[in-house]
Amino acid sequence: MKYLEVGVIAFIVSYILTPYMARVGKKQNMMDMPGHRKIHEEAIPNLGGIVIFFGFLLSLLFVVQIEGQVKALLIGGVIILLLGVVDDIVDLSPKHKFIIQMVPALIVIMYNSDLINNFIVNQLKIFDLLGYLLYPILIFWIVGVTNSINIIDGLDGLACGVSLIALVTFLILGLRQNLEVISLISIALAGSMLAFLRFNFYPAKIFLGDSGSTFAGFMLASVGALWVLNSGNAFFIFIPIIILALPIFDTLFAIWRRYRGHQPIFQADKGHLHHRLLARGISHKNVVIILWGISVICSVIALVLAL
Repeated sequence: MKYLEVGVIAFIVSYILTPYMARVGKKQNMMDMPGHRKIHEEAIPNLGGIVIFFGFLLSLLFVVQIEGQVKALLIGGVIILLLGVVDDIVDLSPKHKFIIQMVPALIVIMYNSDLINNFIVNQLKIFDLLGYLLYPILIFWIVGVTNSINIIDGLDGLACGVSLIALVTFLILGLRQNLEVISLISIALAGSMLAFLRFNFYPAKIFLGDSGSTFAGFMLASVGALWVLNSGNAFFIFIPIIILALPIFDTLFAIWRRYRGHQPIFQADKGHLHHRLLARGISHKNVVIILWGISVICSVIALVLAL
């Protein structure tokens, strides 16, 4: 019942707040402007991150005490959100963003250091001291997934829908193992993003912005890592990778494509999977639905392997 309350409150808050924040964005000129690397042809408000954060936060405040792992995730999430808001306004350099994004990753990792150490000792003992490479791997994972959701946010509703599918998958996994924190975080953010998707799907009235996409990515990465650490099974390291395969591999291919083309790795281009499908004449809406379908397939495979 507690999980249902959290999800419903998150949905209602986000549904009410989204149109209001869209109007605020237009009034304050906080907009995502059209450009040659972008699909939309008119300025769209980009305050979605604030919407999904407040839906997420208020749903938790009404139902549970903010302490322990939830507190650590919220502190990290607030840093990511504020960084995204600043980036939406002044367009920070990728190098500066990566450095700052390591801070919330470290907060989550250090708070869960006992859990990580237990996993290393019990599941990675065959690697001896090399098992402690899990710490830098987790930093790379959290920062990488945070940015991969941002990178895939190129079509109306795409990143929001992919995140929602992954959150529902992590919710099922969390409930299966009675992991309260993972289940609460997943359903709170899923409820908020489901309501937001109503206004973010094509033709979008508001965008996630860097604040929304990186906040969702940070939470997905953290929840995925915590689920693996609680699972007590080293094989399950691959489960979050399968769930988030679409944004992860799209990002990796983008890095490889730019490297081969002697272009800056962080320079935006139109070579992503959604751009390629659009170039084949598939409509904007259908491309999003196709990619959602791929995410659903990945999640089903992950659930079969995990359960």
